[in-house]
Amino acid sequence: MVNKNQLLRRLIALACVLLVCASLAGWKLTQLQLVHGEENVKKAAVHLTTITTVSAARGEILDRYGRPLVTNRTAFSMVLTYSNWQTEGQFDRLLELTRMVEADGGEVKDVMPISKTAPYTFTAENADEAMTKLRKYMAESENKIHVGNTATAPEFIEAMRVYLKLPDTYSQQDVRTVVGLYYSMRTVGFDMRQNFTLATDVTVDLIAKVKENHKKYAGVDFQTESVRQYDTEYAAHLLGTVHPMWTEDWYGTDGNSGYQNVPGYNLNDSVGDSGIEKAMESYLHGTSGSATVETTLGGDNLSGQTNSYAPEPGNNVVLTIDLELQKAAEQSLAENVSGYGHGGAAVVLDMHSGEVLAMASYPTYNLATFNKEFEELEKDSRKPFTNRATSGLYAPGSTFKVLSAIAALETGVIDENTSFTCTGVFEYGGQKFECNNHEHPATYDVVNAIKYSCNTFFYNVGQQLTGAALEKWCKSFGLGQVTGIEVGEAAGQAAGPETREKMLDNDPTLREWQGGDDVQAAIGQSDNWFTPLQLCNYIAAVVNGGTVYKPTLVKNVKSYDYGEVVKTDEPEVLGNVTFSDKTRDTVMTGMAEVTAEGGTAATVFADYPIKIGGKTGTAETNDPEKSNGVFVAFGPFEDAQIAVCVVGEAAQHGASVAPVVRDIFDAYFKTEPDLVETVEKENALLN
Repeated sequence: MVNKNQLLRRLIALACVLLVCASLAGWKLTQLQLVHGEENVKKAAVHLTTITTVSAARGEILDRYGRPLVTNRTAFSMVLTYSNWQTEGQFDRLLELTRMVEADGGEVKDVMPISKTAPYTFTAENADEAMTKLRKYMAESENKIHVGNTATAPEFIEAMRVYLKLPDTYSQQDVRTVVGLYYSMRTVGFDMRQNFTLATDVTVDLIAKVKENHKKYAGVDFQTESVRQYDTEYAAHLLGTVHPMWTEDWYGTDGNSGYQNVPGYNLNDSVGDSGIEKAMESYLHGTSGSATVETTLGGDNLSGQTNSYAPEPGNNVVLTIDLELQKAAEQSLAENVSGYGHGGAAVVLDMHSGEVLAMASYPTYNLATFNKEFEELEKDSRKPFTNRATSGLYAPGSTFKVLSAIAALETGVIDENTSFTCTGVFEYGGQKFECNNHEHPATYDVVNAIKYSCNTFFYNVGQQLTGAALEKWCKSFGLGQVTGIEVGEAAGQAAGPETREKMLDNDPTLREWQGGDDVQAAIGQSDNWFTPLQLCNYIAAVVNGGTVYKPTLVKNVKSYDYGEVVKTDEPEVLGNVTFSDKTRDTVMTGMAEVTAEGGTAATVFADYPIKIGGKTGTAETNDPEKSNGVFVAFGPFEDAQIAVCVVGEAAQHGASVAPVVRDIFDAYFKTEPDLVETVEKENALLN
């Protein structure tokens, strides 16, 4: 049994220890609360210190003369920060924020490809990236959302309404809004590593309203950003668009590729989606910087931000485009082609370099209002998003006869004196082929056959030359092949037995190549399908003596401060077509006659002060009442600088689009006054 005195001593010792501990605790509390109280309150308020990425401004895009096409301006974005965002009641807040943004004249970020208003339909084709992502989301979420990837738009929205347990008090429009935002947040990315930009380019008034109710809208913040400013309403198909970084963009389709492995990129960046924005992404995109940020428990900025290193803007891309010439081409297409109810395209090339001076497609759109008008544009049956200049495929019609003439002259099938008599009907292999281009009967040599566009002359050429030979000549001129231009393009195809064989693999119901195809191919029909860009480049090669240049839209790339040329390219030659000067002079004479008195384009160019050469074409389609009009031209005739191709869908004849060609030459010669003066003096001396 423990001695009472010993127990007492132990208790006294324990009491002393407790007294010392209490004294120390009291002293520490005094230090914390009284001596360093104010300092520690500030320290206690600090919740988080993070290093965030500061995105760099994209480079500018300018025309060949330095006119701004796409620049940047500073704007504010409404951002949801994951760490402070409250999931309880989030859908009500999202609706409130949406209404505030819309009342402010803005639009929330909704990337779900379903129409914003009932009846709900998909707004993208199945092959489009946006639709592919939605179908993938449906498939991956089938077990919890209970709707497969074959669901209709209304079925998906209803399934999401049930899954998200949205209140019955929500209107149909409210449900669509919430589902769209929820889908966008999950698809674009919204987690600890990635904030969600709810709206861009919001006003200061809206920022003030949200800040006044910051407790109600916890997790809603505003950031400055550089947004694209479109300084022209033209060249939309060429300039292209940007979009916020998608998860697929970041990780790539295989999880390893994508921008995550490219230095200078982060998940909040925007990347080129089409046109030059996409083609020149590596140059236009800048190098991101970083900033250290300290925030309070409520998410308020405490000590400001200190850049660890500043972002570096992207490089500036100078295009080959002449904005004034581009404007003239687009306006003339709209005035002269719109009446046919379909579409059209125009291409202008510098024939000694392959530089694209103008490239227009009708109908078009305005990049500044692209997002707001997207659904309406998407529903337009004329497909305004298609760049017909590079992706539209058309039979060349009689513009092809220049190639047929060169091939026949070079292979000895005909010479400059060979003539054929046209009665209006050409019979071959039991078939009858008509020629309605002029009065009958008439006998023409090759020059006049080009001038009057006599089908019979070239039926004879095709019969003797064969489609196999024409197919090879097409390849040498780059027809039916991609040109390599920076923006997307279609390859098309050149008519001939080799092409027909490939077509038979895809469609066994087609017949094999026959003699009738030889004669049809020679006048630009049969299986010939080319882009306006290919046709323009082909006629440029004919006129410049056989050099096929690679068309380009980029003149050079300059550093963000314009102090250094980062990239410049010399003209690239794709190939050289060998034909004699005599052959060239013969077909050039024929094209000169096309625009002279009696020629198929005489009504537009016979009185033009500067001599222009060209060739009209009427390209048949599946609808005999809607033949396309095609016109290739070059000028000035004695010292050709540019080649032009214009296509008018359902225009019926090449002469119908000749006014567009004339408007383009008017704009070009106005831009080049010295050239006009020189040509006029030469004409005066000749007269």
